[in-house]
Amino acid sequence: MESQEKDNDQPLLKQRFEPFSIEESKEKIEIEEESKFDQMKDFMFGINIQNCQRDVYLDGKVNPRNKQNNFIKNSKYNAFTFLPLVLFEQFHQFINLFYLGLTITQCISFLKVGFLIDYLGPLALVVAISLLKELYDDIQRHMRDHQINNYEYGLITRNGIEKISSGNIKVGQIVEVKCNERIPADLLVLYADDEQGNVFIRTDQLDGETDWKLRKAVKATQNLIKSGSDPSLLVSSSSYATCQEPIANIYQFSGLFNYKYQKESLSLEHVMWANTILATGRIYGLVILNGKETRMAMNSKTPKTKFGILDDEVNWLSFLLFIMMSIMAGIVTAFSGQPATASVVTVAYIRYLVLLSNIIPISMRVNLEFAKLVYSYKINIDPQIEGTITRNSNIPESLGRIQYLLSDKTGTLTQNDMIFKKLSLASAQFSEEDKDEMKKVLLEQCKLNEYPMQDVVNFINKNNTKLRLKRERDQVFRDLMFALCLCHNVTPIYEGDNQKTFQASSPDEIALVKIAEEIGIQLVSRDQIQIIIKDCLDRKQKYEILNNFPFSSETKRMGIILYNREADRYIFYVKGADAVMKSLVQEHQRGFIDEECENLAREGFRTLVITQKLLSKQEYENWKVKFDQANEQIENRETEIQKVIQQLEKDMEFLGITGVEDKLQEEVCSTLENVRNAGINVWMLTGDKIETAICIAISSGIKSPTQQIFLIKETSDPEKFQQQINTFGIDTNNYLLVIDGTSLNTALTYFEELFFTIATKSLSVVCCRCSPTQKAQVTECIKFYTKKVVACIGDGGNDVGMIQSADVGIGIEGKEGKQAALASDFSIIKFKYLNVLLLWHGRLSYKRSALLSQFVIHRGLIISVIQAVFMFVFYFLSISIFSGGLLLGYSTIYTMFPVFSIIFDEDVDIKIALQYPPLYRSLQKGRDLNAKTFMVWVWKSIFQGVIIMILALAMFKNIFLEIETVAFTALIFNQYALTLSELHSLHIVMIISNVASAFIYILTIMWFPNQLLVSAMTFQFFFYVILIVMVSWSPCFIAQKILKRYDPSDYEKIMANVKRELINTKIFK
Repeated sequence: MESQEKDNDQPLLKQRFEPFSIEESKEKIEIEEESKFDQMKDFMFGINIQNCQRDVYLDGKVNPRNKQNNFIKNSKYNAFTFLPLVLFEQFHQFINLFYLGLTITQCISFLKVGFLIDYLGPLALVVAISLLKELYDDIQRHMRDHQINNYEYGLITRNGIEKISSGNIKVGQIVEVKCNERIPADLLVLYADDEQGNVFIRTDQLDGETDWKLRKAVKATQNLIKSGSDPSLLVSSSSYATCQEPIANIYQFSGLFNYKYQKESLSLEHVMWANTILATGRIYGLVILNGKETRMAMNSKTPKTKFGILDDEVNWLSFLLFIMMSIMAGIVTAFSGQPATASVVTVAYIRYLVLLSNIIPISMRVNLEFAKLVYSYKINIDPQIEGTITRNSNIPESLGRIQYLLSDKTGTLTQNDMIFKKLSLASAQFSEEDKDEMKKVLLEQCKLNEYPMQDVVNFINKNNTKLRLKRERDQVFRDLMFALCLCHNVTPIYEGDNQKTFQASSPDEIALVKIAEEIGIQLVSRDQIQIIIKDCLDRKQKYEILNNFPFSSETKRMGIILYNREADRYIFYVKGADAVMKSLVQEHQRGFIDEECENLAREGFRTLVITQKLLSKQEYENWKVKFDQANEQIENRETEIQKVIQQLEKDMEFLGITGVEDKLQEEVCSTLENVRNAGINVWMLTGDKIETAICIAISSGIKSPTQQIFLIKETSDPEKFQQQINTFGIDTNNYLLVIDGTSLNTALTYFEELFFTIATKSLSVVCCRCSPTQKAQVTECIKFYTKKVVACIGDGGNDVGMIQSADVGIGIEGKEGKQAALASDFSIIKFKYLNVLLLWHGRLSYKRSALLSQFVIHRGLIISVIQAVFMFVFYFLSISIFSGGLLLGYSTIYTMFPVFSIIFDEDVDIKIALQYPPLYRSLQKGRDLNAKTFMVWVWKSIFQGVIIMILALAMFKNIFLEIETVAFTALIFNQYALTLSELHSLHIVMIISNVASAFIYILTIMWFPNQLLVSAMTFQFFFYVILIVMVSWSPCFIAQKILKRYDPSDYEKIMANVKRELINTKIFK
């Protein structure tokens, strides 16, 4: 019989997919050939996205015509654009542009003060290093692109399955994708080798979620291939899919599949987005979007490039140096006695400007870039924060200057590991300690009634509200257990030895299915068609899934309509957040839901309200007609569907409220305590309820024991809000501000500046019921109104906005996936790693780079001072005292490594840094690199430069080459002495770099005797060099020690206390 039925079905299926008749084909819109002009325009400016609905035919036609290619291009340059674009980026920087101007002046004879190579060499070296780095990075990108674009897939043709590379895939083609392969374009699933047409995909590379997503094939095409037909029959078909215009929303899709006799509604469950992974089976998919029109491409917005606060400070100091150089050149020009004509003065001024140009350190950017790479590498390999990844190497120093830390709650402060705690019914409450009692109640009820709501069917008219209220506690409890096991999107997965695990997008749902199983209702299997459960008497029950309404952030609830054929029963379950669910139940139950949810939230539990409704066959069928009509729409489909669903959600029966606990992350309390002691203000931004958020704020330590809670709740009236925030502003230190989403919206709309001016003075703030958009807005506003460094930390897709908006974005790889981690600047796997990341790596990175910047500035400034003294002594002669070769060697092989070795300096060990968080606080005021420290180094450079030049002139009066030799040698060794004296600890790299650099200097002088007077290097010569170095270096060293003794900085005061505590501890022991 079955074979006969299949034979009878086959002609119908073939007929359904045969080409349209001549009359039907007239309805098709003719596709015009593309003009040469359009082809040229596409080549020059790229192919634009077609923002319109389209029909994609299985035989390859597309209406309107689609010209997109599927090549992935992550590389930034090609052979023609590399040099122009990279050079433009390089000379976009002030220092490089300034040195380019200097180099150009040396091509003009009357402006020339030395050899062209003397100025072109340093510039070419710096630019070449940047070019090579950019070239290497882009070659890597090109290789990755080539690998992806040339990966081969199966292409379904009339002649069978052929090979096609990913980059050549076009809209309208049908491709074969196998298990664990990347989806090459946005596909409509026509066939899956699962019997029911179901298949799973992994979407972690698209949305960061690690759970598998279920997809299903179009019914008509699935049945065609399932009947044993050749897949090439698909290509011969004139059936087509009508698809909505390309959009960025990865959670929404609407369309219609049109074939001979009927239309099938298409939704998200029928499509696979590009860059997801096929987790099971094999599929044939129709390409509906490719290239720039795929969801992946439309969501691949290049985030703005972040630069650290140190970069801003260095740019500011570079500007000050330029002003200083301009003033010095002006002073020298004024005293030079040049004829008072504009042209002569201008030429003299430019020549002096060129001679003093070493003030602007061209190697600054290169030194800092390499330092950032070293810091990033050290963070990545630190075993104490194993798994930490630096995704943005531009900003490691910013980790040491954070003033505000904005944190998500679930999965960030908590583990996102849900544990059942309580069930609240209208007439009873059960806790995890009552499991035995719950099992007993369920067993008795299962003996009395096999199916849920059996007592309603048998004894109570479901339309009689008063009688429904009298249902006993045990009967409601039984229905609640069935609801927990049936109303969800959990899929059981069976692995080796029949081990069962659960796949779901929400850990809450898994926790509820598990507790139902513990009590006695087991989830056996689930697919798109049915759910099979087993009750406590080991009886299996099958429920057909008629409709499933997944949870969304907009509706904040999920629903499912099931049909049990044996009991002939239609049941509608809905569960969700109390804020939306209370309006679905009877009015007298709403007060209880509010009160009980608040009670559970105060205990720190996450709550869900569970409801059910028994439907008659007629009631369901009438509703289904309206639902199908809404589902066939392409425009505004989601809105229309919600309207129809809401018609069914009236007068739901309240079953109960679940309370699950989300435990705090490991060492959250101690980490937040250290963060606060480090002077960092902590804000918690969560979408959870006020009561739950307050409970977590108390248990985690965000609220200190001395603080009281100042609550601003559901305030939409601007006048009332202004009064409340001004009241809070009277005493911000002694209160924890708690504000909900409604009130926060009022603040952002009417009183943005007032709110953030007051709120940022508080040590801690908790924002509840926050949307992802509000999180990002809060981040931007704190940055704008405080001008401080803001860090954000989160673990979910809803945290991406604030992470990308922050100065420093930190993502936690958690149970909600990797989306936050992938979008972050630094990704960690545990919240407690903030201790080491901020207090150790962040602090050291900033202090080291601050000192490195000052050394590089000093290295250039002291050369310019020596040049200025030389010009004053020798009647304003506009020639360089040192040759270009010496200057290039000075800033590279002679002093670069000793100065760069500063990045290995440690002023304290890691135990001290973590034990005394106030050490971090001293960095927040920027005192390691500010106008005061800048002026200290300026005066140090002036003093040492003047001493070195004056003493060199005094000791060697006769021969210019002797003066040059002793001055340059003293300058080199003065740099070594200064480097070693500024260090807090000696690292083997520091010792080697200083010794090796000195050795290299002596060798190069011997190899190139024309640079300096080698014959002058006698014992007397080296005695004079040591004398000059001692005179130039020792006063600075002594002054520094005196200053630390009588006017210590905050850091020095803290370290003095630390040392005293350590000494007292040793004495006590």
